[in-house]
Amino acid sequence: MNEQRETLRQQSKDELIDSIFDMQTRMDQLEKRLAELEAKAKRKRKTPKNSSTPPSRSPKANPPKKRAAKRGPKPGHPGRSRANAEPDVIVECRVEVCPGCGHDLRTTLQRQVGSSQMVDIPPIQPQVIEARRYGVTCPCCATSHQADYPVGWNPRRTFGPNLEALVHYLHLAHPLSYQRVVAIVRDVLGLPLSLGAAVNIVHRAQPQFDAAAQAILATIRDSAVVGSDETGARVAGRNAWQWVFQTPESVYFTIEPRRNAAVIHTVMGEHSPVTWISDLAAAQLKHPALELQICLAHQVRDLQWEIDTRRCVWAYRLQALLYRAMRLGKQRDLIPPHHYGLQVQAIERACDTLLAQLPTGKDSQRLRRRYLKHRDDLFVFLYRHNVAPTNNASEQALRNSVIYRKVTGGFRTPWGATAYANAASVIETARRRGHNILQTLRALLEPTPTPLFSFIAQRE
Repeated sequence: MNEQRETLRQQSKDELIDSIFDMQTRMDQLEKRLAELEAKAKRKRKTPKNSSTPPSRSPKANPPKKRAAKRGPKPGHPGRSRANAEPDVIVECRVEVCPGCGHDLRTTLQRQVGSSQMVDIPPIQPQVIEARRYGVTCPCCATSHQADYPVGWNPRRTFGPNLEALVHYLHLAHPLSYQRVVAIVRDVLGLPLSLGAAVNIVHRAQPQFDAAAQAILATIRDSAVVGSDETGARVAGRNAWQWVFQTPESVYFTIEPRRNAAVIHTVMGEHSPVTWISDLAAAQLKHPALELQICLAHQVRDLQWEIDTRRCVWAYRLQALLYRAMRLGKQRDLIPPHHYGLQVQAIERACDTLLAQLPTGKDSQRLRRRYLKHRDDLFVFLYRHNVAPTNNASEQALRNSVIYRKVTGGFRTPWGATAYANAASVIETARRRGHNILQTLRALLEPTPTPLFSFIAQRE
């Protein structure tokens, strides 16, 4: 410090003035940089609540500690417990000897004073079925004959439909890797199963799943309302896209190398549904339907970003209007038609009023231009009872596929991607129709399978 003072004393007046100006310039630069860093620190992060960011990218907060719940029903609520079932095995617990005098009570009549049930499963063991063919020479005409295998028996098939359905169920319905499936079969069933055998089981079932998937696609092509979405996939080390086309009762998946409109036209063929539900991806906007319902859940999140970062009143009002429209759509059957129509008209007028205003923020102006362009695609669901205001059903259909992608890391071969898409179509369709997935898979893999997809098409 003293050396610096001596240095300053030896400088001239002009040199000191230049040093002060240099320091002032440096201070201005540092203050500007500090202001930028503070603004960046205060800036809101994009989350799944205010943007289209995937939920997996949001930070997860620690849940608050909960008090231990008291056993039994809440005050004022009736208690519920598992109802007793018809027992398969009964264990008689009788008093054999009197604890007081030692008298033998085994032959004395006793009354039942209580019972308790426990549900368990017997040890699971695989069953090996061997079909033996015999030959015989007719003693009358000396002709040799050989018996045939039972109908549907495949001599080259090592594993039966129950085991193959279980492998598909674990690997596809509950996306587990082949290694885990092999471990479960070994530990639970006591059956050694190699990775190659598990892969061959999935590969061998391709024709059945392909036929069932084509039947599902036929039902989607005949539907008036179709929802669609896509997510990333990895096939043979390359980026690809998994597409979903769904209705409330049918789901069809396909994995393609591109994310363009050609995929939509290939899947839908010459069929044109009435309404298409999707986000605003460029490929989705080239749909073959007569009208489009854009996903309002995406728009609500985009508007939330403007509310969080800019405190934009225009975005807040438009978001509130979209929420109001979605609530009205849910209450359609509870409101008289005349009053419902008046509320729809009020929402339309309010939307036009908001879109006539020019917000100040650049992002808000960008959203305004988007909604002016797609003005007719905002409230289609208010006029058609079978149209949803969001594309959540498509995103929910893709959820298991995203988990499968994270578990397995992708598909090593194109046939694996195709096999998964077809099997996922069957599983998700069965799930939406309330069918037992394991029974559905078993019916498909039977030696004499149920006729094309009728095991799903028929209601239980």
